[in-house]
Amino acid sequence: MRTLTRLGTCAAAAALLITPTASLTIGTAAAEGGGTTVVFDNYLRRCDFSKVSIAPKVPSPMLGTGSAIVRASGSRAVAEVHLVDGTEPGMHFDVGLIEEPRPSSSTCGPGDPGTAFTGMDLDGAGNGTATVADAIRPGTTGVWVIIERANPNSQNPAEFYTSEFVVPVGS
Repeated sequence: MRTLTRLGTCAAAAALLITPTASLTIGTAAAEGGGTTVVFDNYLRRCDFSKVSIAPKVPSPMLGTGSAIVRASGSRAVAEVHLVDGTEPGMHFDVGLIEEPRPSSSTCGPGDPGTAFTGMDLDGAGNGTATVADAIRPGTTGVWVIIERANPNSQNPAEFYTSEFVVPVGS
């Protein structure tokens, strides 16, 4: 019983030491960054942000991890995208910024209205960063990001990551 009491006291002390630091760090990041941080999932999505559940590679193994900082400034949305994919160093990915709402039947590839795409090449360690920006169209309420690597043997991407949620941009 005495050991449990000591363990509880140590855990409480550690929590008190960590909590103020974590709260201060989170508040500082939000104030300095001025954007919304979005983590990526390995869900293939339709253009209306609904999940595809019948694709040949669903569920797909998540080979990398990444996040984006999405900002809306005036009439532009900007996403600073980071990906770490150590199993695929030197690979090329396409990064897209998709505006919502849009019908699921619409296309949202490079050149389609309400989309912006750029390329991202990973370095030798599997790290990559890209910035993609687009003018916010009238009626747009949010944006999301897709990262995909082309598959030479299929129309389905070989590897893909999408935003966990649609970031509100207001309109």
